[in-house]
Amino acid sequence: MHFKEILASVTGVSVPIFGIQWKPVTAEVTVARDVLRTLEDKRVLYRPHEMEGAHYCLRSVEDIRNTLTGALQQVDPQSHVGKQFAKIRRACREFCDIIGSPAFDRSLRPMQQSLLSRELTKLRKTVGGAVAAIVIAYGLDVEDDLASIIPFNNAP
Repeated sequence: MHFKEILASVTGVSVPIFGIQWKPVTAEVTVARDVLRTLEDKRVLYRPHEMEGAHYCLRSVEDIRNTLTGALQQVDPQSHVGKQFAKIRRACREFCDIIGSPAFDRSLRPMQQSLLSRELTKLRKTVGGAVAAIVIAYGLDVEDDLASIIPFNNAP
């Protein structure tokens, strides 16, 4: 456990017989790190869409939503990381609304591929922005695959 995590859990110090009050909650940085580790393993976020099937993507995005729901129960939803988690979860719901729709399955194959490509692009853009915000706020590292969706400012 790092200093910031310990500091986030200490709620008070008492004297003259020295004591510490401890808040047994998970520090936001720990929750953020755990969520990023999960996202690093989600190919749906960074592999070419031609390599991913729609139903695989749907299951993977639903898994991301479940992870974020659990993470949101461990942090203040109004905190910086809570807002980023909510943003990603909202993008996941929007993806599932389109790709999980019965109309998607009834569509012709070229239309399915086009929709999947478009929705993956939207999802990755939102997740990339939120990951960047979390990484910057907490000074965390991410694997190169996940970093590939972070929108970098390439202006000279």
